[in-house]
Amino acid sequence: MSARYERNPGRIVELSVGSSQDLLDLQWKDEIAHVICVTLVGPPAISGGAPNPVSCVAFVQWGAGEAEAEAEIDFGIGGVVFTLPASSIRITAEYEGNFGATESPQPIRVGAFASVGSGARQTKLTRTRFVGDTIAPGGTTTFEVPPFAKALRVLGGDEAARALRLDFFSDLAAATPLYSVEVAAGTPSPLTDLAPDITAVVLTNTGAGALDAGVRGVFELGI
Repeated sequence: MSARYERNPGRIVELSVGSSQDLLDLQWKDEIAHVICVTLVGPPAISGGAPNPVSCVAFVQWGAGEAEAEAEIDFGIGGVVFTLPASSIRITAEYEGNFGATESPQPIRVGAFASVGSGARQTKLTRTRFVGDTIAPGGTTTFEVPPFAKALRVLGGDEAARALRLDFFSDLAAATPLYSVEVAAGTPSPLTDLAPDITAVVLTNTGAGALDAGVRGVFELGI
């Protein structure tokens, strides 16, 4: 691989909460896009005998010639595998600080490496956005739609009691959303497709009780 790639083909790094480091930085010398399989090595499910409450995201930049694209991808517990057509790839990992008051996050080790070929990927790629504060009845929070997102599922709260409405906007300045989805108490949170021009989703707590901190919007990515 060293004869065909320039720069760093992969590494393992240690991250503390709020920090970021480059994991992968490579350039295919002929600048023609090849099918590259990338493995993100995520943290283990158990750390120090306790569940690992980590939230680590990979910021991926890739392209060929003058064209470039960017995406944000959850590492997930254990890691994920994905493929890209590219002549250059750069990946930076960030350890996000989305933790409850009772959680004591420890430093984690994550990594990435690349190989040539499709890798027969089976992993679903996601980008999760967390709500760090409690949402009072009638209160709202806004999820920014990440690049390449194709669908959204909102998780959090007691399914039997919580109720919410999701409003989908292409422009937050608009008087009304393009469409809305009601999630009634006692029903599972649906996976809702995103129209191509949706840029933001506003969650309104329509239930009688507050939604505790930790609500999250899980975006499925079409990569």
